[in-house]
Amino acid sequence: MKRFLIAIALLGLFTSCDDGDIIVTDFDFEDSTLQFCEGPNKYVIYATNNDDVNESISVEFTNSNITTDDSGNFITNTSENITFSLSTTNKVIYRIYDGQINGNSYFCQVVPPSDPVPTTEYVSGSDGTVTIATRFTDETGDADPDDDDLSNLQEGWDPDGINHQDTDGDGIPDYLDRDDDGDNVITRVELLVNEDSILDDNGEVDTDEDGIPNYLDDDDDGDGVETRLEVSEEDGLTNPGSFSSTGDGLPNYLNDQQTEFFQHNENISHNITRNYGYQVTLRNFNLERKDDGSGETIGFSSYQLGSLNETNIPFELCPNDLDCSEEEEDENTDETEDTDEETSN
Repeated sequence: MKRFLIAIALLGLFTSCDDGDIIVTDFDFEDSTLQFCEGPNKYVIYATNNDDVNESISVEFTNSNITTDDSGNFITNTSENITFSLSTTNKVIYRIYDGQINGNSYFCQVVPPSDPVPTTEYVSGSDGTVTIATRFTDETGDADPDDDDLSNLQEGWDPDGINHQDTDGDGIPDYLDRDDDGDNVITRVELLVNEDSILDDNGEVDTDEDGIPNYLDDDDDGDGVETRLEVSEEDGLTNPGSFSSTGDGLPNYLNDQQTEFFQHNENISHNITRNYGYQVTLRNFNLERKDDGSGETIGFSSYQLGSLNETNIPFELCPNDLDCSEEEEDENTDETEDTDEETSN
């Protein structure tokens, strides 16, 4: 956090509207790590400081492009930046308290606690905007958003976002694809090494020794039958890691002597979770003191409030040759039928 003092040197950025008086106030919140909660009929993004001064700054707002998931995490319904105007319902509030402040229990309960008591309060007026910019915090070289034990760089991630590697050509780049080669055996499983594994020079499993590691090979055992046709819906698709096998216990897709297969169009789920970082910027707004009736006002041209980070947010992915909406409809239909049967019973 960057501490700054409103004083003569900063009059170009902060101005007083109280007969020329200079307001001396410390705000210890720029570039904060922000928190979020959902209250009655509002969302609140806030930061607290219980060190030098018991203080908080919060943005209370409503917006149709923002919602929460089942775990109460902050998510947006759009990939674009969200900007909304400050008003009587969308407002910025700065407070100083007579004791330490506990975030969620203070800002988002139906009935806020009686302690601590605000001793100083500034509230924004009708001018100004709030911008919430969305970015992924797992778009770095060493991140692993698809949780397959390979970093983004190892899976051909392009920092410029243009030429990401996509081994199976399904429209999902490898760094986001649970199944890089599209064979219905997830990458994490195809990377597992055991005492019988045949490894290439890079220490990766290459069962048929064709120079293509299993996790990038659509025919792992080189028997001419695609791996995906040697993995059954009953085991590999619903529980990757447990596969059809012959009597010796070797999975069929790793046994070049086993060439039986079954034709199907089943696919494992490609959905993953991702980590988000939301940057909150306040522009062209005023804070007016409300607690003492003085009407003292501080003006801000731009204020980088900080970032709100949310992790493990569900992220749906669909290969470009599939109609995932049909699968979702089928699942919903099955759930409805099950409910109807339970009701009739």
